[in-house]
Amino acid sequence: MPKIIFEINYNIIPGKKEGYLSTIEELKGRIRDTGLDYSVFESKKDPENFTEMYVCKDEQEFEALEDNQSDETIQLTQKLFDEYIKDNKVTYSTKYEV
Repeated sequence: MPKIIFEINYNIIPGKKEGYLSTIEELKGRIRDTGLDYSVFESKKDPENFTEMYVCKDEQEFEALEDNQSDETIQLTQKLFDEYIKDNKVTYSTKYEV
């Protein structure tokens, strides 16, 4: 079974980086506690651009990402959209290992 990378890319609202980093650290902890391979990256060229990345071991784990979110994870994700993500504009990318 091939691994799957699921990326979520967005820009945050200027001046809100400190609050964003605090929220994303809490989100990372909750997601990693479930055993998922999850990381967040900041663009070197644009300090307001971030990518959340899930590395799923197989199709089954990928398909279960949304279904297995806790209420706390859902609330933190909503907080990102409500308070930090610029214009609520997000791009998603899914990549399969070859």
